[in-house]
Amino acid sequence: MKRLLTLLFPLLLTGCATIVGDDVERVSIESTPNASFTITDNHGQVVASGTTPQTITLKKSDGSYFGKMNYTLMLKAEGYNSSIVPLSMRFSRWYTFGNIIFFGVPGWLVVDPFFGGMYTFKQDKVKTYLRPCPRGPYNYMCS
Repeated sequence: MKRLLTLLFPLLLTGCATIVGDDVERVSIESTPNASFTITDNHGQVVASGTTPQTITLKKSDGSYFGKMNYTLMLKAEGYNSSIVPLSMRFSRWYTFGNIIFFGVPGWLVVDPFFGGMYTFKQDKVKTYLRPCPRGPYNYMCS
């Protein structure tokens, strides 16, 4: 019995989302028409840029306690209105329900909050349709 408890004790100190999750996630970006994009993090730093379609890898946490990252995607194309799309995070199902199954209270409060595995993007595929700029005297509003 003592040997069994010794083997199970480390599992109780881990977080379920830390075990099955990852600290990065891939996000697919598409637009009609193809456009240039820039992604900034919640600190205002540019973390990715390129041309659609493209799949990029983003960090889910900054490594601090409950350090969830949020991103802003900005798309631009000549002759079209720009588009700004928030890339928000939510708690992963492994963090929410996996810790219940494995009685991982330390996972909820100690382990998983420092690791990005507890978060997942609300949408991992972004498809945006850019609107054409209006013709006439109001086209100064387009980039």
